[in-house]
Amino acid sequence: MNVKGIVCRKRGRSISLLHSSFIILHLSFITLLPCAKAQPGTWHSHPSFLSAQTLAAVQNKIYCASENGFFYFDPTANETTRLSRDDGFSENGISQLFYVSEQKRLLIGYRSGTIDLLSVSDSGEPGPLTTITLIRDATQIPGSKRINHVSRTGNDAYLACDFGIVVLDVVKSEIRDTYRNIGPNGTPVVVYATALTNDSIYASTSRGLLAARFTPTVNLAFFGNWKTVSLPPGASVQSVVGVNNRLYVAWPGQGVAERQGGRWTVVKPLPTITGLLATATEWIATAPDELQRASGVLMQNALLGEPKEITEAADSFWVADSLSGLLRLTGTAVQSVSPDGPASDVFQRLTADPSGQVLALPGGFSDDLKPLRRRRGFDRFSDGRWQNFLTSSLPTDFVTAGYNPTDQRTYLGSFGGGLWSSDNPNLAEVVNRVFANISSLTVDPNGDVWLATPTLDFGKATIHVRRKTGQFESFIPGRGDIHQLILDDSGFLWMRLSSYNGGGMQVFDPKTNRTRLLYNQSGEGDLPDRNVRSLVKDRDGLIWIGTDNGVAVFDNPAAVFTGTVNAYRPVFDRRRLLSGESVTALAVDGGNRKWIGTTNGIYLFNEDGTVLVENFTADNSPLPSSQITDIAVEPTRGEVFIATPNGLVSYGGTASEPAPVFAGITVFPNPVRPDFGGLVSVRGLVENTVVKIMDAGGQLVYETRSQGGTATWNLRDYRGRSAETGVYFVFAVSPDGKEGLAGKLAVVR
Repeated sequence: MNVKGIVCRKRGRSISLLHSSFIILHLSFITLLPCAKAQPGTWHSHPSFLSAQTLAAVQNKIYCASENGFFYFDPTANETTRLSRDDGFSENGISQLFYVSEQKRLLIGYRSGTIDLLSVSDSGEPGPLTTITLIRDATQIPGSKRINHVSRTGNDAYLACDFGIVVLDVVKSEIRDTYRNIGPNGTPVVVYATALTNDSIYASTSRGLLAARFTPTVNLAFFGNWKTVSLPPGASVQSVVGVNNRLYVAWPGQGVAERQGGRWTVVKPLPTITGLLATATEWIATAPDELQRASGVLMQNALLGEPKEITEAADSFWVADSLSGLLRLTGTAVQSVSPDGPASDVFQRLTADPSGQVLALPGGFSDDLKPLRRRRGFDRFSDGRWQNFLTSSLPTDFVTAGYNPTDQRTYLGSFGGGLWSSDNPNLAEVVNRVFANISSLTVDPNGDVWLATPTLDFGKATIHVRRKTGQFESFIPGRGDIHQLILDDSGFLWMRLSSYNGGGMQVFDPKTNRTRLLYNQSGEGDLPDRNVRSLVKDRDGLIWIGTDNGVAVFDNPAAVFTGTVNAYRPVFDRRRLLSGESVTALAVDGGNRKWIGTTNGIYLFNEDGTVLVENFTADNSPLPSSQITDIAVEPTRGEVFIATPNGLVSYGGTASEPAPVFAGITVFPNPVRPDFGGLVSVRGLVENTVVKIMDAGGQLVYETRSQGGTATWNLRDYRGRSAETGVYFVFAVSPDGKEGLAGKLAVVR
């Protein structure tokens, strides 16, 4: 299966090292194909396509939406195409798809209440888009406005929403009516779905199954016209479906029941029934690993986890499964056809390492040291693709990871399964199960792996080290409720502690067994708040602390065990840095700049926190949520990965790890084509490299200094004028001025 727009391939060659003063060389840079994942200043979403929620057969394509992803599948070409806000769609959170075939328009309903009406070509390709925001923007409707289901009769589509029912004229693209507070005595209800029969409309709601006469003389906006309909014992109102003017429900322990003469009658015995779906022409019952039609078993397969919707097209059945993605069922064969992506949208921890891989870990734990999530395995992003490691042999809740350059393996700690290791691209293997519950790990320059095994009890060994020889050694620090640990340049372990047990921080010296507790008291750390959320060591060896009241820095970690110890708080815009903000994540890029995640967005500050470079929120960027869970910066490209409760995204950073010496540089895109509007990036530089851009006539166009190993050009000269078509020379000079690299960049306008 081919997937569009996923893999970037490198072409060309690098520039050789120069051991001389500034010299012009007429050599070519490495040329890279444009790649959204790596271009500075651009965003890329990483949704899970396995959490499929809704689908629609559109001409000869199958459109499918997961919790945060959207794509279509072409059965003829056996190819998937991703869709997103970059293609003009309103949002990420699609909750319902419904195809109006005679108009060749796809109705796209969102969790926010927004409606997109997508026109499609004869072959099902996306076309012009019309957006309706009346529901989303309705101030008189409180709470959630999610669109849960769409049914249709004539020109009217009935949208089941979290606040009631909306009637949409699909020809005029107008909202014609709204039915709210239709529950008993006018109570508000969540409407999960509607079903139409010859003379009645049924609504599956949070107050049970409601029904009303479906005639022009009945006012459906009046709650008194809606009556409660009893269900079979144990039946879920969300399993009620309408097919061919008939009403069916899944009756647990019995089978499929039909509403006949005011009673429910079993029409298909199926004791293992778990739910009921419907195509345009028939009901299909769900059971463990099984779908069953009235005529017999449709399919049995372990991929059938949690089917949400089903349709029939192109000689196959298509299932939107919230655990397995989009499935194609043909005869006895089941094929997963979802695009590449992580297995989940929610990750508690991200890590990145010099090998170029990013790990997304689903597990975490609360302040009282109880697991937050229960999902096996982990996800790895490498070479532009995601790999999902979800086999049953892996323990639940991987919560921490670290790369060991000594043996070139990644070590992973789980909450319940011990210590594991993996070498890319192989699956993880167990290293030690004795230390079962690992909350954090880090690797020192010698290749020793340090572990924290937290407990709320005092006096127990909660720090352990696996020497590179494979031997383990354990230590007893002052407190064992350890959420995160990092190593400073002196070999001291800095730990953030559980707020459940008093919060604060602890520093431990494993060579002397000294322990120092740091709190918000003057002389004893002077933290902005006792609740510490995040820790990071920057490129100068300083320890940065994120708390529920902003940021603090320990600028002399080596002196932490001597006398009075106070953190300082950087000042930005005449106030303490992010005072009043809960700082949930910290990361350092190759330019020693600080990426700071909060509950209100993400900030990029300069190296000392006094200059704001960028500020992103869900309102001014593609961030799916302003609540930041974690941040990791991939060092070789500078790509910044950001985890939120609503999904994972990455941003093309403008800094990368500096090279130790000039050994070749890359510039991309090259050539710059007319439709390119981003930043040109020069990478492979040493720290503080001066980069000069000159035109073919030898005139200086632009000059900058690298952030770590990367410099960028916005394709404008020093007067702000856009670069014209031509060949430009790029010169890179080390801070001492003794080494230089040169190459050519083509710009086409």
